[in-house]
Parts: sequence; structure tokens; C-alpha cells
Amino acid sequence: MAKLTLKHPLTFGKMTVDSLTFRDYTTAGDYLAFDQRGGVAQRIALIASLTGSDESLIKQLRGPDYRAAEKIADDMINGDEAGDEEAAEKK
Repeated sequence: MAKLTLKHPLTFGKMTVDSLTFRDYTTAGDYLAFDQRGGVAQRIALIASLTGSDESLIKQLRGPDYRAAEKIADDMINGDEAGDEEAAEKK
């Protein structure tokens, strides 16, 4: 499970979000982010889905934290694609 410690924590009232924890797997619902909107909105939706966070929280990430979260999400999606290639090679 990947954990991203935010360089710029977000504060909501008395609560502070200082990290995002990505789950260990993707779901079909995560891929819906690619069908609904433009590129940045898709990424925000995907990161929110992968971390179980609300999109409004992801939209408030500072640039460096957003880019780091984007890289983790990309690595997860690329890992899925690599798994597909390995399965095809075994046939």
C-alpha cells in the first residue's frame, strides 16, 4: 500500500489531512474516471477513487503533492497494463 505524505497538509476546521493512503489495487470504478471528463478532472477523480478521498480534497492539493499522487496513480495503472501483457505472453 503506497502512502503519500503531503508536503503541504490540508486543514479542514479542526482536522488536518497530512497524507493520502492508496489501496493496493485498482477497480473497474477507478477506470470510470477516464470516461467522464477532461484530463485533469480524470486524474483528480482517479486519485480520489484510489485513496477513498473526496474529489474536493484532491482539488486542494498543492502542485508538488498533486504531481506525486498523480505518479502513484500512474504507476498503479501501468502495473495493471503490465499484468495484462504478462498474461498474454503466457498464452
